[in-house]
Amino acid sequence: MPARRTTRIATPAPAARGSAVRPASARSAPARLAAVVLVLLAVCVPALTACSSGAEPGDRVYGRIVAAQVPAADPKGPQLSVPGELNGLASVDAYDTAGKVGTQMTFGPLAFGQFNELGDLVSQSFSNGAASMKMTVSRTGSSVVLTGTADLTSLTAGSAVVIVSVQFPGPVTATNGHQDSDDTVTWTVAGGSSAVLTSEAIYADPSVEAFTRWAWICAIVVLVVAALVGAVAYTQRDRSPRPGADGSHVSLAELPQLVQRLREKIGR
Repeated sequence: MPARRTTRIATPAPAARGSAVRPASARSAPARLAAVVLVLLAVCVPALTACSSGAEPGDRVYGRIVAAQVPAADPKGPQLSVPGELNGLASVDAYDTAGKVGTQMTFGPLAFGQFNELGDLVSQSFSNGAASMKMTVSRTGSSVVLTGTADLTSLTAGSAVVIVSVQFPGPVTATNGHQDSDDTVTWTVAGGSSAVLTSEAIYADPSVEAFTRWAWICAIVVLVVAALVGAVAYTQRDRSPRPGADGSHVSLAELPQLVQRLREKIGR
């Protein structure tokens, strides 16, 4: 006779007294997770903000400009002035050297757009439009090029001078001015003459380097946050027993006996 196959049916284990109340550690898990997330955000937000705000500086230049004349032509000489948008980025002092008087402006750090305004300031410093100057600096790839013109031909020869000195954030590779150092060039234009100003510097774009650095920082921060939040969630997971987890089973063959005992209890 073939053996009778017995099928066992899982029955839920009786609930222990007080099991409806979750342990304090389980109840506090969401609060702990939220606290950890808030702390991590407090640490990460400044980095993420800096990453997306573009606060890192790009190209900046430093330098000085001198505009001067002999006192016979103008007792005070050309007067350079700092426009409102350059307050705190440029300053002007009196200049009196080699028999010429005027002003000297020291500037920096200036963005390229701010530097491009300086030529007009030189033109305005000479009375009656006796001098004219234009300067522009721009970037193409890793190359930064300065071009400009200075025209003092309407002034008597030797009666005036304009000196422009520019320091780039990288090495100068070509120029028609006097290269004072690896990254600094000076042009001197005398009254009664004109000149073309050119210079080229080669160096990586600081904005691109800054963005790449912050991108890596942001990526690492995000991965660390995700890993820590996952770890906290795993350690604080609900470990309460699941129905049937205690292995309690009853076979079909035992059902009639269970029913009979139940009837006896009801009939009492």
